[in-house]
Amino acid sequence: MALVERLMHLDPDPARNMSVHTFFAAITEVQAGQLTAAQVQTYLAMTAADIAEWDAIAALMPTGSTATAMANKALWMSRVHAVFILAEQRAPLYSTPAEVRARLGI
Repeated sequence: MALVERLMHLDPDPARNMSVHTFFAAITEVQAGQLTAAQVQTYLAMTAADIAEWDAIAALMPTGSTATAMANKALWMSRVHAVFILAEQRAPLYSTPAEVRARLGI
């Protein structure tokens, strides 16, 4: 099980499932410089497989520090959050890990 499955609440160990909102709150704090990725990964007890998916998702985030780049980052974060909210509810086209990974582009 990797990050997508944990956020979809598919991990066989319910204690390993992760709240989408907690995950995105943590990512937002990383983006704001208030937490490090390592702190979040430790707090969320992320495995090597989780971190590999985290890295794959993060690699798709727009870069740059101009106003336009920052707006693009915010829009991208909002979209990824929306994908995981729909995945957590297993909405049509977001109901399997493969569908979610395809939506995310990973």
